[in-house]
Amino acid sequence: MLADILIENAIILTLNPKKTIWKQGSIVVKNGDIYDIGSNEDIGAQYKSKKIINASGKIVMPGLVNTHTHAAMTLFRGIADDLPLKQWLEEYIWPLEKKYINIETVRKGTLLALAEMIRSGITVFNDMYFFEDEVARMAKQVGVRAVIGEGIINFPTPNSKTIKEELNYTEKLLKKWKEDPLITVAVAPHAPYTCSDSLLIASKELARKYQELLHIHVSETKQEVAEMQKKHNCSPVEYLEKLGFLEGGHVIMAHAVHLSPKDIKIMAKHDVGVSHNPESNMKLASGIAPIPELLRSGVSVGLGTDGASSNNNLNLFGEMNTTAKLHKVFQMDPQIMKAQAVVEMATIEGARALGLDDKIGSLENGKRADIILVNTNVPHSCSRSLTRSRKYDKKSRT
Repeated sequence: MLADILIENAIILTLNPKKTIWKQGSIVVKNGDIYDIGSNEDIGAQYKSKKIINASGKIVMPGLVNTHTHAAMTLFRGIADDLPLKQWLEEYIWPLEKKYINIETVRKGTLLALAEMIRSGITVFNDMYFFEDEVARMAKQVGVRAVIGEGIINFPTPNSKTIKEELNYTEKLLKKWKEDPLITVAVAPHAPYTCSDSLLIASKELARKYQELLHIHVSETKQEVAEMQKKHNCSPVEYLEKLGFLEGGHVIMAHAVHLSPKDIKIMAKHDVGVSHNPESNMKLASGIAPIPELLRSGVSVGLGTDGASSNNNLNLFGEMNTTAKLHKVFQMDPQIMKAQAVVEMATIEGARALGLDDKIGSLENGKRADIILVNTNVPHSCSRSLTRSRKYDKKSRT
């Protein structure tokens, strides 16, 4: 059979249910899908290809899934550092967005974000911002998979003067991109503390109508949780459940830092996904999310960078590194967050949190060929191979 692309001589990290790893493997790609995976010998005997990629010395793995970001905020990188979230938003970011954000700045900021994400292995991103039709257009032009959600909030945005306009714009996106192979549309109310009951319910109903994802910030800071307790006598998660926001569909909560055991049970009950953004939470001093507890409860947890302005980069390998170390030191347990779990959070679990795990997140026959190659022939990856080399022994060291 003639394939479109044949990747051979690779260390293949599949992230499939059996966690299969091929030390000398090949992947067959046809019509944008993974057609077959196996050993070099088996694949080489069955397939020819228009394009052959020799992946010797490289790890081939699923593309990384950035489960929460605000792509165009690359334009605000480094602005308003060293501030808590509320002050950062109200005194700096929201005024700057009002003054500078328009379709042109979103286009430029998104293209910059796409270049940065591609360089760090991200092939899928879940975005919440403004002028999201332009975000979708840029992602499709570049060839990156995107979940887009127009920011819905109680006050005027750079793209909409009224709440009705925000909801109408989102519905237009849902209709326009419904059948697109790269673009998925989410309904994206900003947060419980910035959206009224009626707006949250309207957002939920719109998402259910089109059977699409709800994307929302939840329990990011202690202040947010305290204000919700004072106003509604419950946590943000409990509040959303009481409104029926979590019923009958799929929700991904960004941050989810300050959760009670009851919150976690509610999230598991409703199959809520979580986007863990450790570096953003560290920069804004929001806290450390209870990720081990969420994972033990069966909640799907993916990794997110948040926007570059509240992180400084869009590097998901960096988020993996931070996730692994942060929870070890916080829990004082070096086994609490193992490497395999963290890699899964950046791939298959992130896809599951977005409701896309039937299409992406692992390398399996029939899934989309969202694939990255990681070069191991670099200095910071060499110690293990050097110590195994026959040419290297104690006498050769200087």
